[in-house]
Amino acid sequence: MKVVKTVLLKVYEPNKEKREALDRILSLYADVLVFYLEVIRKAGIYRVVSLKKEQALTFLESITISTKAHPDPQFPIEEKIKTPVQTNIRRSAINKAYGMVKSYVSNLKNWYKEGKEPGHNKPSYPDPKNFSLTYYATDVELQDIFLRDGKEFHFVRLKVLSESGDYRKRNYPVKVYKRLFELMDSGYIPKNTATLIRRDKDFYLAVTLEKTIKRKKKPQKPETVINVDLNVERNLACIGIFETDWRKKNSKLKKINFINGELLRLVKKRDYLLHQVRVKQKLTGRSSTREDNKKLWKKINNLNRDIALKTAKEIAKITKECENAIVVFEKLKGLRGEKKKKSRELNRKLSYWLRKKIVDRVQEISIEEGFNVDFVYPGWTSRKCSFCGTKGERFSPSGSTALFKCPGCGYTVNADVNAVFNQHFLYLSHLLKAGGKRESVVSPGVSLKSSRKRTQSKGSLKSNSYVCV
Repeated sequence: MKVVKTVLLKVYEPNKEKREALDRILSLYADVLVFYLEVIRKAGIYRVVSLKKEQALTFLESITISTKAHPDPQFPIEEKIKTPVQTNIRRSAINKAYGMVKSYVSNLKNWYKEGKEPGHNKPSYPDPKNFSLTYYATDVELQDIFLRDGKEFHFVRLKVLSESGDYRKRNYPVKVYKRLFELMDSGYIPKNTATLIRRDKDFYLAVTLEKTIKRKKKPQKPETVINVDLNVERNLACIGIFETDWRKKNSKLKKINFINGELLRLVKKRDYLLHQVRVKQKLTGRSSTREDNKKLWKKINNLNRDIALKTAKEIAKITKECENAIVVFEKLKGLRGEKKKKSRELNRKLSYWLRKKIVDRVQEISIEEGFNVDFVYPGWTSRKCSFCGTKGERFSPSGSTALFKCPGCGYTVNADVNAVFNQHFLYLSHLLKAGGKRESVVSPGVSLKSSRKRTQSKGSLKSNSYVCV
């Protein structure tokens, strides 16, 4: 299995003429990409998507480029794009357009499959706003940036478009970071391609590195099951580490970990900025596209990204300390249902985004570090008692609903810990009885604890032991 990493290098170029050359090449690429998106629509979306990538490239070139075999193309590119288009730009645009349309078709299929649920808008045909040009090996030279000579800046050679309309390679200085050499030392091999990106007035070059890793098979009977309940409100994550004895069908809680502390302070900072956005929108009626709100949203997104990456690293660190372990998350579902208040809907979207970002990052780390990730559908894990299965309620003396209390047996425990226990028993039930099926073997509201016996009397959570029959 190939693992891909990307290192972003900033292009430092005070020369006005050379910066304008980068602008011209990206503007031309944008025009070509929009042109091929329209060609795919006219030629037949499903007809193009049904082809493999290489076949789609050949087909789209045959109906847009005049050759001896096809002297009269159906949609000649020369009529739309006045500047002569080089092969690299054309093929990069075709590949990008093909990928965007294929993703659109997949999203459209899911929309029809889900029954056009309220609040789930129909996917729209791709209309790109940001453009990034992928350079192939013949149009970019990266050898200089891999030299370990201690220099802060190195040069890359990119083929750009001059004011006269000629294509030629020019030198551009980039700042090289240690991250690039760290990846190379860990076995990553640089590819002979790079992607030119424009962000506001700055240009960046994305360099791609690859590494082949043999992925371990998912254990059917893991010795350690690490159940993670993502909260993102009070504790970013509650992690239950369970040791399993499959011969005796015994599962014992080893430890409960919470991820909060410094990361929770970042969440509060993010929430404060979100509050500022709401205040501005309420007082001035300004949309998120206005410049002041855009800056706040950029800070919010950066904080969310930082929180997700650090949370994922903490989960991975705990997992690497255990042998033959598997990390289990709740199966995330999309945001559906009737429209609610804007503030509540926004909170749900941010919560869902952050949870998904954490899960995705843990999955990426798992490939590199050699552990596995699995999922279980969360049937009432937050609402029922992990001891007797009765539907309970969340409460707290401070009103934060941090605790869970069962009206049936009186069991009182941290609400996140209760959810982790329920998730763990659902996953064990899945492994023992579901036979690899995705759905849970226990219906929502039905107690898993009817077939369990508690082996110890009341005490701390770390000393609790359960037997699954």
